Amino acid sequence: MTRKNSRVVSLFGLPISNVSMERAVASIESRIRSGGSYQIATANLDFVRNARRNPELHRVICECAMVLPDGFPLVWASRLMKRPLHERVAGSDLTVELAKLSAEKGYGIFLLGSTDENAQDSMRVLSERFPGVNFVGHYAPPPRPLDQMDNTEILHRIHAANPHILLVAFGNPKQEFWIHRNMDKLRVPVAIGIGGTLEMVAGAKKRAPRWIQAVNLEWAYRMMQEPMRLIPRYWHDIVALVRYLPREVLAQRLQWKRAEDGAIRLDTQRGQVTAHVRGALTGSLCREVRDLVTDAIRRGENVTVDLAEATQLNADGLGCLLDARRTLQNRGLDFYIVSPNGAVRRILDASALQSMLHDQTHPQRSPAVSAKEFREETLPQVDRLSA
Repeated sequence: MTRKNSRVVSLFGLPISNVSMERAVASIESRIRSGGSYQIATANLDFVRNARRNPELHRVICECAMVLPDGFPLVWASRLMKRPLHERVAGSDLTVELAKLSAEKGYGIFLLGSTDENAQDSMRVLSERFPGVNFVGHYAPPPRPLDQMDNTEILHRIHAANPHILLVAFGNPKQEFWIHRNMDKLRVPVAIGIGGTLEMVAGAKKRAPRWIQAVNLEWAYRMMQEPMRLIPRYWHDIVALVRYLPREVLAQRLQWKRAEDGAIRLDTQRGQVTAHVRGALTGSLCREVRDLVTDAIRRGENVTVDLAEATQLNADGLGCLLDARRTLQNRGLDFYIVSPNGAVRRILDASALQSMLHDQTHPQRSPAVSAKEFREETLPQVDRLSA
C-alpha cells in the first residue's frame, strides 16, 4: 500500500487530504473553475484538540472539501498509522502559493480578519514578491463573538469585491464556524481558514528559518516569540496527543494482522445501495468505494456500508468512508455505516466517529439537522474555544 493510493487519511477522526503543496494548489484551482463553493481547512494539532472537545466543530471540519495537514504531528501520526501523508501543507505556505497562482492566472483574493495593518502589509509583501497578484479587497471586522458579528457588512464587502479566493484569518475554530455558517451566502468559489498567517506574512511575527522548519521545530521558534500565549496552548495540544493517539494506534494494531483481501458486494433496491465489505477496507477497495459513490450520486441513491464481515479498517479505509459521507451529504443523499464488528467498532470509537453508526432499520442523519439549518444556528462554544 503506497501513500499515492491514499487520497484521504483519517487521523484523530478528521479526513486529512493526502496531497503535496503542488497538488493542493491544483485542486483549489480546479474547484475555482468548477462553479461550486467549497470550504477548505488547514488542520493542526490544535484543530484536533478543539474538534474532540466540540462535536459540532468535528462535523464542520469533516464537511470541508479538503482538510490540509498544517502541522508535523499529523504527518508523524500518519506514519505511525502506516499510511504516510505526502508532506505538511502549512496554511502560511499555501497563502504564498495562492498569491503566486493569482499573479499567474488573475484569480481575485480577499483577505478577511486579522488587522488592517497586517492585511495591508501582507498585500504589499506578496505584491512585491509576485507582481500582478490580484488582491480585490480586505476587511478586518471589529473583534466580536461569532453571533454578534455584523455579517451584513462583511458579506456586502465580499460581494462587492467578487473574489475567487476568500482567506479568513479569525483563528480556529471561529473561522471554520464562520465560513461554514455563511457558505451559502458568500458566493465565493473557495473559502479557506488561515489563522495567524497574515501576521507572519506581514512580518508582525517572524516565520522560522527554513532549516528550523526542515527539522520540524517551527513550533519551538513560534513559542519563543509568544511564550505566554503558546506555552499553555502547546501543553494542552501535547496532552491531547498523548490522550488520543495511543488509543487510535492500539485500535489499529488490535485488528487482524493478516487480513484477507478485501471485496465489496453490492445490493441495490428502492433508491438504496448497500455495500457489503469483506476483508480489509484499504487500497484498491477505497477506489471501489469512490466509484460506488459516483454511481450513487448519478442515480440519486442513498448508500449504506455494511461492515459485518470487514476484518480491517485502516486509516485510508476510514478516510474514504469519511470522504464518501461528505460527498453524498453535500448532494443531499444519506450515508450510513452498519454492523461493525468488535475490532472495527474500536476504530470508530477511538476516532470519535460514533455518530457515523446507524441502525439500518431506523436510519437518520446525524446530527438530525441539515447542513444549511446547522449554519443558521447559534454556536455558543466558539468564542470560548477561540480563547
